[in-house]
Amino acid sequence: MRRKHAGYIFQFTLSDHEGRHIHVFKDERELGVYDRADGPVRGLEKSWNKNLQAGLGQFISELHERGYFH
Repeated sequence: MRRKHAGYIFQFTLSDHEGRHIHVFKDERELGVYDRADGPVRGLEKSWNKNLQAGLGQFISELHERGYFH
């Protein structure tokens, strides 16, 4: 699933590390990965801000609504 929230693009698949990773993009380039267990990794911590957190929260809420997380 791929969606845009708060100016960021978030991409999630169950097959990527058993559904733990959400890839984050801005302006056609990957900023890093949000790991559901460890938080921002692979460069995402450099871009971590309130706007990104808000967009990620919206995306995770949408994943919950679709039944991906319990």
